[in-house]
Amino acid sequence: MKVISLITKYQGIHILIMNLLFTICCLTNVSGQEMEIKPKDQSGCIPYHEKSGRLLLEASYNNESFLMIIDTYCHFSQLPSDWVVKKWKLKKTPYRHSTIDVNNKRSKVRLRLMDTISISNTFSASNFYIRPNKAFNSFEVGILGLDFFNDLNWKFDFRNNEICYNTQPYQLLNTLISNQFDRNTEFPWLTISIDQNEQKVIVDLGAGNDMMIPAGSKLGAYLIEKYKLIPRSVDSGGANKLGGSDIQYKIKLDSINIQGTPVKDVEIIISENTKSSYIGCGILKRGRLYLNFKGDSSSRGEIGLELYKH
Repeated sequence: MKVISLITKYQGIHILIMNLLFTICCLTNVSGQEMEIKPKDQSGCIPYHEKSGRLLLEASYNNESFLMIIDTYCHFSQLPSDWVVKKWKLKKTPYRHSTIDVNNKRSKVRLRLMDTISISNTFSASNFYIRPNKAFNSFEVGILGLDFFNDLNWKFDFRNNEICYNTQPYQLLNTLISNQFDRNTEFPWLTISIDQNEQKVIVDLGAGNDMMIPAGSKLGAYLIEKYKLIPRSVDSGGANKLGGSDIQYKIKLDSINIQGTPVKDVEIIISENTKSSYIGCGILKRGRLYLNFKGDSSSRGEIGLELYKH
């Protein structure tokens, strides 16, 4: 029950996590000290857990297990510093990390290191540095960001509750929804279209809902005006002390287009707080999701969504 409560809380403050975690830790790294991921084999499949619409993998450190949420809207993996430092008495390293708090106050702190953690008994992650983040410290679950994924190619098979990996790219010839992205500068993304209004949306496996767009975007303003949507105040999972309250609008559309392909029955949340648009697991689970990070190009990545027929 504790894990379910924590994941539900993560769902409630996902906007806050995106905005703060993106600023505080996701755009910065320790120069020359990137996390290194090594799989046991060149290809394989691993099962995942699902809580509150999100995907989680089991990890372990010093023979103790914990869960990590898969979040493709974060560059770097993260564990809550207060929890892991207290639990394992991690020592500080010489490396300093620049942080920005909710009041835009900048500071530098010395990082702590977990030398190697195991993920799903299949991957070893070395150089796992702990970055302080006040918005994230109330959790006892971690985040697996793009640094976990970007040296392999992946297939998310939601019907079989497994994630497959391969050193060779997956073929996307038969996928109806596909796109390319710059893996050095961009998150995986797709384009949606509603009434000929287009919007770029980040593919966010850390979000359990269908879709969220900013109220200040052209599409957000269009939907609010067209459907005369009524705003509602949302308490972001108890994170209001960190500015986690939000004004949101909600609408369910019969159909939208994603990369020119119709997708039916989509619920969209329009948020005053969020800075970017994303498509979440509510839609992604309607098909097999492919993420190719390693292929012929060192900079180009590929994303594909093969919708289930039934």
